[in-house]
Amino acid sequence: MNFRVILPLALILFLPVAALASVVGSKHDLRGALSYGSPQEICKVCHIPHRSATESFLIPSERIYSGGSVTIYGGTVGQPGNSSTICLSCHDGTLAPAVGTSSTDFTHSHPFSITYPVKTGMTVAAGGKVTGAYGALPLEGAAENQLECGSCHNPHERGNSGKYLRLENTNSNLCLTCHQK
Repeated sequence: MNFRVILPLALILFLPVAALASVVGSKHDLRGALSYGSPQEICKVCHIPHRSATESFLIPSERIYSGGSVTIYGGTVGQPGNSSTICLSCHDGTLAPAVGTSSTDFTHSHPFSITYPVKTGMTVAAGGKVTGAYGALPLEGAAENQLECGSCHNPHERGNSGKYLRLENTNSNLCLTCHQK
């Protein structure tokens, strides 16, 4: 059996089913909450299939967060990037609870859209990931060095805490993946 062919094919076929099963009935099950898609099309709330290679397969452009610069703990960053833009499309307070105190003030949440590492005492990143004792967290962007919402959160998996964390934060395990103490 050629596992080089079978494994990728299995991931393509079954991974979306697992992600869908985790989204159904969760806070991210937004079928019928938006003006596009239908109650049967759970994925279309965030994903648009059949676009050209130059277009995004994520939410329609009229929903994408475009609030410009945002204030984060430690300063200001320009337009958020990658997954943060997608998350803020709902979590700016328009559809889901706001992450910040306003649609551009995120000083009371963890910084995002920043280049990792930002200071000494941080775990060394390699291959677009930060790996700690309890798992790995992905970095984003062309240089694979951007910390975004999707670095710590996976919108398809609720996790044990229900906070969509990539690693549960029991005993600060998620935090300690990046922050060495």
